[in-house]
Amino acid sequence: MDLADGFVRGMRRLASGVCVVTTATADGKRCGLTATAVSSLSLCPPSLVVGVNRRSRLGEVIKDVPAFAVNILGTRHRGVAEVFAGNVAGIRGTARFDHGEWRPSAEGVPVLDDAPASFICKVDDIIERNTHLLLIGVVTGVQVSDDEECNLLIYFAQNFSAIST
Repeated sequence: MDLADGFVRGMRRLASGVCVVTTATADGKRCGLTATAVSSLSLCPPSLVVGVNRRSRLGEVIKDVPAFAVNILGTRHRGVAEVFAGNVAGIRGTARFDHGEWRPSAEGVPVLDDAPASFICKVDDIIERNTHLLLIGVVTGVQVSDDEECNLLIYFAQNFSAIST
């Protein structure tokens, strides 16, 4: 097995939470993508790091926007995850936002109303590495669901699955 194949096979064994990362351009056009490369970075200040393919629409516009949102998905959002991952034929661009209940944050970025949690982030830094960008966002707002029993969507072995509290 060569290194690239081994890397892909090994990473398929890492279960990850599923999020939809969203933003809006200056002219109000919304864009977003399904992401599994999301992590907390620090508590002081509260910060997140997100890996985004630089060739995605979000990767193309992120340098020109002040903010983005990270929306953690529950199992009821599997369809939203599929749409924003580009896995549903014929649904592209802003039509993705026809799936799920979205509202603009005070900063103008789309937030999924019934997400288990959503984080509004100010773009703090963008690190370019090979095919991807690492977005560092300082959290400026948080929305957390009152639902104590979260059934979270995860991605493992190329499939969406569930984990429950």
